[in-house]
Amino acid sequence: MAILITGGCGFIGSNYINSLLKTNLFNNKEFDYLINIDKLDYCSSENNVVSVNSVSSISEEPSSTSKYIFIKGSICDKELLVLIFSKYNIEYVVHFAAQTHVDNSFDNSINYTIDNILGTHQLIECCRLYGNIKKFIHMSTDEVYGELSISCKDSEESSLLNPTNPYAATKAGAEFIVRSYYYSYNMPIVIIRCNNVYGERQYPEKIIPKFITLLKENKKLTIHGTGLTRRNFIYIDDVVNAINIIVAKGIDNNVYNIGSTDEYNVIEIATFLLNHIKGSHENIEDWIEYTKDRNFNDFRYAIDTTKLNNIGWSKSVNFHDGLKKTIDWYMNNDKDNKKMI
Repeated sequence: MAILITGGCGFIGSNYINSLLKTNLFNNKEFDYLINIDKLDYCSSENNVVSVNSVSSISEEPSSTSKYIFIKGSICDKELLVLIFSKYNIEYVVHFAAQTHVDNSFDNSINYTIDNILGTHQLIECCRLYGNIKKFIHMSTDEVYGELSISCKDSEESSLLNPTNPYAATKAGAEFIVRSYYYSYNMPIVIIRCNNVYGERQYPEKIIPKFITLLKENKKLTIHGTGLTRRNFIYIDDVVNAINIIVAKGIDNNVYNIGSTDEYNVIEIATFLLNHIKGSHENIEDWIEYTKDRNFNDFRYAIDTTKLNNIGWSKSVNFHDGLKKTIDWYMNNDKDNKKMI
């Protein structure tokens, strides 16, 4: 059995790969090869994946002990994808590769369309041409649902999609392409929509690692607008566990929300991190620098996870426990963090 992971040098993808390499199991079965294709964009690193025995080129033959294979390349490259599918007899695809930073999508929206929509289309079309895929897992985001007020019911998997920024729009567009392949070609697809994920190996453009890195450098925390926009946060280990359950029990042509009820605004997150790193005696206003808000900044997202709970998943990591683990990792790993500061 061989699995293709796209974007496996990024945050969620690398943590997922590391979990698989610890057990050598996928869907409760031992796998022969785990292939990771990643173009190594600015927010990715080969070092995120911890593997003793690995192959770094599609032209290099794997040894009898090598299960992990890294291939630097783009999912927009049809010839490369066709070669990967045929050479390794891929049975499962877990698709993480995407441009994900909302701020960048306002200035580089065409690149988001290319990577998130065209890349996804090229990947799933190659799956169709190959014809031997048992499951295609597509990683999406809760941002496709759009903004929710405090009084609104949490978004369910059947809720209307209403993306309000270029990033979310491209992720919604990619979802529609993936769903169409189920109806048109009977492709066994499953879609995952996830809250804001935090944890080790996340590039410090996202709020939690960015704020940790700034505090480590004794710099002020930059906050868009008023800092009152709200998000739900979930620790990476809970997400990895959820993906494994969805791989094993998820039903074709279904969507599953992965999320938590740990909902906080930006100033609250800044305060938590300041207290953890600098101590509770510090005044948060002394550490904040307000900047111009995004062109449009959704006030709040919130998702219902009942469907995922019903197939055996539940969140296990307390927010502050996860935050402490994350802080400890960033305080002890420089890992190019200074690029963002």
